[in-house]
Amino acid sequence: MKSHEPQSEEHSDTLVMPKHRSSPDHQPSIRKLYRARIRLIVCLWTLPVYILTVWILLSNRQPIDLFMFFYFALCAGFWLDVAWRRCPACAKQFYVKNILLNLTTQKCVHCSLDIVDTKPPGEDKVNF
Repeated sequence: MKSHEPQSEEHSDTLVMPKHRSSPDHQPSIRKLYRARIRLIVCLWTLPVYILTVWILLSNRQPIDLFMFFYFALCAGFWLDVAWRRCPACAKQFYVKNILLNLTTQKCVHCSLDIVDTKPPGEDKVNF
């Protein structure tokens, strides 16, 4: 029988999946990913304002068709913008792994590229 020997250090690196870090050429794409996510979150936060406005319009017997169309078209546009954004590292959809959109993540759902761990070129991090 063959005994199990501990692996050497050179082979142990191949077993661990490396953490993906962004390179300076990914910066514009990552900035667009972050901004698209923020736009959609802000649009969702305006839902109480939308409800209040519809309630005021209906209580004053005003038409709400145009206002509803504008708000839903704006939200749908932001939603599609976030869903279609691609990861600069793996070229797959950044926030969509299956049919659902994951707005809570700040990493690519496929390759784990971190949009928070990025920094503009020339900016140094302070390590403590």
